[in-house]
Amino acid sequence: MIRHALAEGWLLLGSRWAVSGVLAVALAIPIGFAGVTWSVMRWLEPVVGLARQATVVPVLLHPHMDPSQRDRWLEDQGERHPEWQIEEISQDRLAERLRRWFPYLGDLLEEGGDAMLSPLVEIATSDPATIDDIVDSPAVIAIGPRSSIYSSLGRTARALGWVLGVFSFLLLLAATLFAAVWVHLELYRHADEVTIMRLVGAAESAIRGPVIVASIVPGAVGAVLAVGGTVVATAWLSRLVGVLGLPPVSVPGPVLVAEVVLACTLPLAAALITLSRHAATDFEGS
Repeated sequence: MIRHALAEGWLLLGSRWAVSGVLAVALAIPIGFAGVTWSVMRWLEPVVGLARQATVVPVLLHPHMDPSQRDRWLEDQGERHPEWQIEEISQDRLAERLRRWFPYLGDLLEEGGDAMLSPLVEIATSDPATIDDIVDSPAVIAIGPRSSIYSSLGRTARALGWVLGVFSFLLLLAATLFAAVWVHLELYRHADEVTIMRLVGAAESAIRGPVIVASIVPGAVGAVLAVGGTVVATAWLSRLVGVLGLPPVSVPGPVLVAEVVLACTLPLAAALITLSRHAATDFEGS
């Protein structure tokens, strides 16, 4: 039975080798693309994690506030926004930052002293939009940037992952449909032979075997192409990011295994489903 399936399946592949090759490539491209996407997203995991990082917003308070007023204002904001993490920056630390960022202010700070500086607090929050609640507060002179470059990079990387993931899924779906159409056309070309075999009492395994073999072989070829394409693409990406001094992009072993399983399973599943539907239709017609 197995020998018959292999022989007949090889005949099917020989008569339709061009379409079988297209099927193998159609499977390899989306599966390889999905493998590269997963590898890149694993590489970008530290960047994607930045999207959950709290944004630190500097808030400059009115210099005429005495320490007690400042403490009451900070306590009030802590009660209104318990999700905020408010840190008061000391005058010494603020002066040190200003000297580091703006060296030309060093002489001015030494002459006027740290007392001339306005109080500065830093508010860490996962939702920078809530800072708008204190924009009109009389205690606030100015508010720093409410967007973090790190969180922006994290959101961009996460959005890129979703886009690539959806695109990979659509390509995989298209490849599965192509495999189903291929099997359906093969059954249509040999419909008379299949019907006669069923009428003379041939086992269903003898009917389905050649088609299954003819579906698995392009899947196996597609698996080899997908794995090879993923390895080559990630190696090229590694050389590209290596120029920038970044760590290389590596392909996890489970990704390569998943590519092989997908490449062999998708056409097999399409063949089994199509064969079952064809058998049900054939029995109804008879």
